[in-house]
Amino acid sequence: MTNNAMDVDEVVRAGELIPLLCAVAELTGDRALLAERFRPTLDPEMIVVPEAGGLPPDVAREAFERVARALKRHLAADDAATKDDLSVEDIVDFLTHGDNAHAELMRHELGHADEHVWAKAEVASDRDFVVGVVGAGQAGLAMARSLRRSGIDFVMFESADKVGGTWRWNAYPGCRLDTSTLAYSYSFFQKSDWRHHFAVRETLEDYFLEFAEHEQLLDSVRFNSRVVRATWDERDARWVLDVHDLLSGQRSTVRVHALISAVGFLNQAKIPTFKGLEQYRGESVHSADWHPGVEYRGKRVNVIGTGASAYQIAPAIADEVASLTIFQRSAPWMLPAPLYQAEVGQERQWLMENIPSYHRWLRLWEFWHSTIGKYALTRADPQWASPESVSEPNQRFRDALVENIRGQYVGHEQLLDAVIPRYPVGVKRMLRDNGVWAKTLQQPHTALVTDEIDSFDEHGIRTTAGDQYPADLTIFATGFHGTNYLGTIDIRGRGGLRLSDFWGEESRAHKGVTVPGFPNLFCLAGPNTGLVAIGSQTFMAECGIHYVSECLRHLLTTGAAAVEPTQEAYHAYVQWVEQGNRGMAWAAVPEASWYRNASGTNTVVWPYPLLTYYEITRTMDEDEMIVSHAASEEVPA
Repeated sequence: MTNNAMDVDEVVRAGELIPLLCAVAELTGDRALLAERFRPTLDPEMIVVPEAGGLPPDVAREAFERVARALKRHLAADDAATKDDLSVEDIVDFLTHGDNAHAELMRHELGHADEHVWAKAEVASDRDFVVGVVGAGQAGLAMARSLRRSGIDFVMFESADKVGGTWRWNAYPGCRLDTSTLAYSYSFFQKSDWRHHFAVRETLEDYFLEFAEHEQLLDSVRFNSRVVRATWDERDARWVLDVHDLLSGQRSTVRVHALISAVGFLNQAKIPTFKGLEQYRGESVHSADWHPGVEYRGKRVNVIGTGASAYQIAPAIADEVASLTIFQRSAPWMLPAPLYQAEVGQERQWLMENIPSYHRWLRLWEFWHSTIGKYALTRADPQWASPESVSEPNQRFRDALVENIRGQYVGHEQLLDAVIPRYPVGVKRMLRDNGVWAKTLQQPHTALVTDEIDSFDEHGIRTTAGDQYPADLTIFATGFHGTNYLGTIDIRGRGGLRLSDFWGEESRAHKGVTVPGFPNLFCLAGPNTGLVAIGSQTFMAECGIHYVSECLRHLLTTGAAAVEPTQEAYHAYVQWVEQGNRGMAWAAVPEASWYRNASGTNTVVWPYPLLTYYEITRTMDEDEMIVSHAASEEVPA
């Protein structure tokens, strides 16, 4: 595609208007592109983002034309006369409609925020200080980057043979993002050449490898190595790690001054206890344990579950199996995403290539309307009495989603009772929908079973209704032990106290990161940092990493040996988070979900706006922490 005027008009019309206005304004300095009448108007209750940012058709047409003219002038090197003194703040103000409260956060997401990089050489050049990082996935690699840029020695332990975390382990058919690719990428390592709007697993694995190579992290990773125990040695204020080499079987001991867990919370596959499962003679596999030897083609297949992995697996294999039976406990809510499986079109590729910051503004726009804008919909109104919604706005959003579902089952109305969720929107994470799930369920060789599973026998599944469903292959798309944080490592803190005993059934952490009695232990993607419908897990990880960096800076600057939260700060924080969760959709009804532990307590989800978590992780509050300057000396920070 060439840069002539006709082509520019064509590709501009195919782009997202609001990000185009922002990116071309930044590129050309043309303030007219940020005219008041072009400001976006978003209705958070809309299930899809309105075209042209919700602008009236005539205003949108004028805006597209202005973008095209400004871009043509720039491509012709004839835009010097139009350049105004535009700042990033001016453009962010335009996009957010003057929401100054989010200005710093938005600069962070745009990749323009100051990272407050500090160097160990400037604060403690002679001090021996080594950090251990467990996990080389999304959070672990980003943490390693922060450590490397601060000049802190570190070693990473990864049980797999490659970086990538969940994208290394989960290799089932159809595995891909259900978050926009741009939004999922790091704010500090944004790319414009993505192939899909929602990247497939292989692409994400490549992305994290490229990032690790770019930041020169691979030499610091010990692959095929599992940390099985971590014990705090109070005598010299270090963590003693028992590391198992998965290839040789050898054990080794590594001592580090700080330990950072980046193992996440979706890393322990969960298979419910089914009576008679041991009698089943067919093949069975959990989605997280999928391997190339799993054979489904031409087979009778049972899939247990209708969550995120089942939603991807079933459509991916449906055309190649002899029969497909899906067992559903509760239907998932699905947010329309027409581009869910689509490749990036030629026009968008052209815009990415010719407008240097278009991908950044597009990422920011997606972050703004899909995360910040949806928070109010998940707040529960205590006066609202309906069992199918938690507030009037939540009900309207539900009605729109139901209407969309009904439109996909014309001629198959008998399925509607099973596919329309009975719980409010926001109780569980919504999936992305381009119609492929409905098409799968409507195939003649597919069955959706809502009766409870009673037991297994040698042939397959028997339900409580007495029906038998034989299968050659059973796929457990049954999720993970999401509330069993750090359950794969035996962690022992002060006085030999086990973290599992300290937590019991309720995993908690101050700011989602630190735990009293476990000095210099930092959790990324820790308790109550998960998100349901209001944000990006990448964002939460980056906030946690910044906070860990601030804690390490305090240690090195003050010469302290260790840091941990006070009991008072810890319990106050836990109560604050619990109070927030009680007011959200996911706590308003007793619908079962993996967010809750055995006693029904939510130890997974963050209940407040993203801005709140961003703000509380900017600095280490010294009044809430205890520092140890020697093995026997503890003083408030």
